[in-house]
Amino acid sequence: MKLIKFLPLFSLLLIFGCAENQKTETEEEMGTQAQVREPSEANAQWIDAWNRNNPGELDTLTSDDAVLYMQGQQMNADSIRSWYNNAAPMMKDLKTNPEVEYAAGDIAYEAGTYRHGIKNDSLNTTYEGTYTFIWKKMDSDWKLQVLNITDKEPDTTAIEEE
Repeated sequence: MKLIKFLPLFSLLLIFGCAENQKTETEEEMGTQAQVREPSEANAQWIDAWNRNNPGELDTLTSDDAVLYMQGQQMNADSIRSWYNNAAPMMKDLKTNPEVEYAAGDIAYEAGTYRHGIKNDSLNTTYEGTYTFIWKKMDSDWKLQVLNITDKEPDTTAIEEE
């Protein structure tokens, strides 16, 4: 008979125990989501890796099936790695000016203008253009999925006065 009196107490403990487990699982899921950094942080790391001439780090920030559009020409992931290895070491002081940024769910993008120099360029020529980076959340981090880079075309509409 005494056991029957404790049955409601055991039932409540069981219910609260299950509810606590659900809460813990939800908190763990939220904790995992909270650990995913902002795409702008991944983008800043990419720029920093470029300026440090670190093609290996650039590669870790790029998805295996990424696509690069350079001057409208498509390059696959192997070509991107080659570009990282050849172009990153010769460029200097890459600066980006984001004009549009967006992030929602598993996709983020940044588009804007860029400028950089070339190492050992005695004329200190500045190269400019536009870029778009599309990031995709993969394995709890952001990976660069699409790069679209276009050089600024010279102004051919200017009329030279004699």
